[in-house]
Amino acid sequence: MHFAFLGTSGSVPSAVRDTTSIVVVAPAGAVLIDCGGSPIQKLRRAGVEPQALAAVVITHIHPDHSYGLPALVRNFGVLGRQAPLTVHCRPEHVEPLRSLLSLFNTLERPGMFKVTVRAVDLAEGAHAFDLGPLSIRTSPNEHGAMPNFAVRVDTARGRSIVYSSDTRPCDAVVALARGADTLVHDATYSERHRSRAGGHAHSTAAEAGEVAARAGVRRLILTHIGAEYHDDVEALAAEARERFAGEVEVARELVPYPL
Repeated sequence: MHFAFLGTSGSVPSAVRDTTSIVVVAPAGAVLIDCGGSPIQKLRRAGVEPQALAAVVITHIHPDHSYGLPALVRNFGVLGRQAPLTVHCRPEHVEPLRSLLSLFNTLERPGMFKVTVRAVDLAEGAHAFDLGPLSIRTSPNEHGAMPNFAVRVDTARGRSIVYSSDTRPCDAVVALARGADTLVHDATYSERHRSRAGGHAHSTAAEAGEVAARAGVRRLILTHIGAEYHDDVEALAAEARERFAGEVEVARELVPYPL
């Protein structure tokens, strides 16, 4: 079992980092958390068989987290997929995502596999679904005017990863990450640009370090890195290390992280 980043950038990709999404792979199948561009290609580049994908989680409907969904479903149709696919999202995003899929004629199309868009429970730490040895839970986070949620994946052997998604530092993510092995946290900005982070409902690398320290995780992985920092990501890691004594790194794309 492992997870991999298909992208690690904020909303604007660069030549070296695409928009943030994560795939978690287990023997029973894979879960894609958020869906940027060319997801089939990215899955293949990460060494994941696309047809193994059993579920998709869309944390919120900002374009960089959801615009690849119609391409994913359409590509599966062309590839002859027969297995159903469930897309998990917030209740208020069910109809927008169904509309997005319908716009591209990829929902309830004759001869196509079944796609279900299903709402998650908005209670903190609510159970969303299981996939073999994986148990997926969610908690609403704080992303300004855009409703959003964080995701926790636990394995049967006691390993876990928490993905904050786009968020300000918040207690709900701290609670969801408590006892987790790895926290993957929004680090869109440097602390020297903290005013931008607050205004855009994101976190700085230092704030990500604070959340990791409060949650007591072993490792912090920074993601959703603003494009202006892509040439100097180590400075963001150093900033997070000032507030978190555990292991810190900036997410690497298409590299397997064991679970």
